[in-house]
Amino acid sequence: METERADEPAVDEHDPYERRRGFVTGVDGRTDRVTTAMVAGIVVGFAVTVVLGFLQVPQWIAFAAAAVVGGAVWLILRGRRRRADVRAGRSPDAVRSARDRAIAEANGGRRFFVAQNPVVVIVMGAIFIGVAVVPLLLGDVSVPRILISVLVAASGVVVIVQGIGTLRVRRRERSGG
Repeated sequence: METERADEPAVDEHDPYERRRGFVTGVDGRTDRVTTAMVAGIVVGFAVTVVLGFLQVPQWIAFAAAAVVGGAVWLILRGRRRRADVRAGRSPDAVRSARDRAIAEANGGRRFFVAQNPVVVIVMGAIFIGVAVVPLLLGDVSVPRILISVLVAASGVVVIVQGIGTLRVRRRERSGG
């Protein structure tokens, strides 16, 4: 399997600063990875949750229905956008790959997250883990509470690993190797 390097131009280059229909433009002016289809799916899922809440549908049914309807909206709109790109002769993945290259170039060739202040990121991860564990220690233990705690704790671990990775990268940069 061949991996793409940040310094190699792709065949179908997309300017990350070019506005492109169907994609959200970030605050920095770049075309973001988040598509308008994804945003529409999230908004529709939230709206389904609110409507089902007004109808007093049980919470677990409302969340499941919102996830299914929001996911369906996202996938349908995404499929339509990809088909339109193919018909127009564009690569559907050009925006994503160009954005990845731009991130790698900004991070000195690294394709992973590099935090501005890794200590803050590590502390945030510790707070996530604390928020996950404390309710289990203080409250009643139920299956949904355990699932939510596991997800939040896993997020905390990922954030801590990213912070530690940034510390190692910065240490290597200072030592010159």
